[in-house]
Amino acid sequence: MQAHKMMLDEVEEDLFKLLAIYCSVEDFRMAFLLNKHLKLGLKREREDVDFLHQNVQACYARFTFKDPKNFHSYNLVANKFKGQASKVLNTGSLFAEDEVRPLELNLIPEYKKVDFFLKIEEDMPDQHFNKLVNIISQIPQVIAVHKIDVEQLKSKQNLIFE
Repeated sequence: MQAHKMMLDEVEEDLFKLLAIYCSVEDFRMAFLLNKHLKLGLKREREDVDFLHQNVQACYARFTFKDPKNFHSYNLVANKFKGQASKVLNTGSLFAEDEVRPLELNLIPEYKKVDFFLKIEEDMPDQHFNKLVNIISQIPQVIAVHKIDVEQLKSKQNLIFE
């Protein structure tokens, strides 16, 4: 019996569509607005998406909803982490001084101004996807929303949550 080997390029990547949302509301409020307008059931995950950036542990809020009727999974994830970085100013004396400065880190660095990403897993027809974009753009608190070409995304590995 001969084993079958699969080349990596034969493995189909996860199918997902991605929306960038510009909105200055809190993460739980954004989830509420999407639930209300898109009739979803986004709920906060127990664990945030966390990354180690520049020696700082950054946590990004994540809300999920699995739509059993249409076989889609929705992930709303914050793109911005606001924290503090400390830096030792003087090590020449007995007591080191720390400088604490505000720090903002992005889950997807190439989209620094985006506040949230809505990741929709499984294949969704373009017509339905365009309808979602239109509905989200009508939410008064949303400044802008646009589709992102996942193939062109440099840091799409940051959007693999499970």
